[in-house]
Amino acid sequence: MSDNNIHFTLKDQLKKYRHLFQKHFQTEHFPAGTTFNINGFAASHPYFLLSGTVYVYTTSISGQERLIGIHEVNTLFNLDSLSGMGSQEAVITARAAAPVRAIPVTMEEIARLAEEAPGLWQDLLVYVGNVLRLMCYDAREQTIRDVTTRLIHFLLLYTQGKEVPEVDCSQQQIASAINASRVQVTRVCARLQAQGLIRIRRGHIRILDPETLEQLSERREAGERE
Repeated sequence: MSDNNIHFTLKDQLKKYRHLFQKHFQTEHFPAGTTFNINGFAASHPYFLLSGTVYVYTTSISGQERLIGIHEVNTLFNLDSLSGMGSQEAVITARAAAPVRAIPVTMEEIARLAEEAPGLWQDLLVYVGNVLRLMCYDAREQTIRDVTTRLIHFLLLYTQGKEVPEVDCSQQQIASAINASRVQVTRVCARLQAQGLIRIRRGHIRILDPETLEQLSERREAGERE
């Protein structure tokens, strides 16, 4: 997968403003499992993430959650709250996958920070654009009927830009992300491992041959378009 500025795991995009948030606002601590936003309920405020991991889910009409992105250090999450600040229903669920330190903020507080750091608005706009690109990519992926292709795309997207091309998600989490069953993911992973393209360990998948994996993805996509 070429570098298209789409990342499944968002990290450090707002790192330069970390000290500014910490200077003006109080840090709060949240245990693993904390739910910050719930789809269908009034949206909470955004948070600046100092440490920990937050998973973002969308929810189907049947109530099934699907993982659509991960926030790590030095990012803002609960972005859909920016449009209404509590007056609109959230369209995503955000949940702490590990203990989290984060700073809750409001739009008014962000505006005050921007007076001290005028570049914040531009960087925040770029950041929101990157999040939207991920959401658009996710919507496109769900039009691909082939589970194998969706899985390969996920592996390549997740590891893009990483020093070590490893996915640290369980197969159940991957199944949630690509809208497939765990059984389907297990079967495809076993087949890719037998071909020498990946190595599976408990809770981790290491890509061994990203170039061949990408070529396989392109062939399968081309076949689906025919």
